[in-house]
Amino acid sequence: MVEHVLDVAAALVVEVGFEEVVRSPTLLLDRTGVSRGSFYAFFETPEAVLDELAYRRIKLSVAELENTLGQRPGVNWTESVNILIDFYEAEHRLPLIRELWVRQNLTQRARELDESAINDMAGVLLREFRKHDPHFPALTELQCCVAIHSLERLCQFAFRDNPLGDSAVIGEARRMLTDYFAGYFVAGRKRL
Repeated sequence: MVEHVLDVAAALVVEVGFEEVVRSPTLLLDRTGVSRGSFYAFFETPEAVLDELAYRRIKLSVAELENTLGQRPGVNWTESVNILIDFYEAEHRLPLIRELWVRQNLTQRARELDESAINDMAGVLLREFRKHDPHFPALTELQCCVAIHSLERLCQFAFRDNPLGDSAVIGEARRMLTDYFAGYFVAGRKRL
């Protein structure tokens, strides 16, 4: 029943928007066909359903990014940047992501979960860059977190009016992150 409610809620958010789902709890109840008692046994409010949707998407995103980075074929550090950007671009093409993240329809709890996920992703990204030690001796999780936050905002900008994303903005994001990480790259010389 919980999975059914979440599936219906995801489709409904895409169809009518976050605000409408939150504004009209009976809309979600009617679409799911679940009794009021059963619904409220698992979810306090429609916002709690959307929190759970965001939470599950966040967990899935962290796992998918870690898996994708772990399977990268080459040895060049720029591949990690490209994978990160390609991953975010693909995520933002998902209607649910655009409705919740691009349109900033996250509850406070979902924002906190998202912040935690960005920290997790930063740790994953840092581990990837550590594979290139000693070329990135000064890179920290903070710098990876800054990069991911920047990328997230740029994707929100790229996808705000275009469900396919603005390729020029994505291109700029790629250039900016590559330049950003290049600033921490030490090629064959000792740091002073």
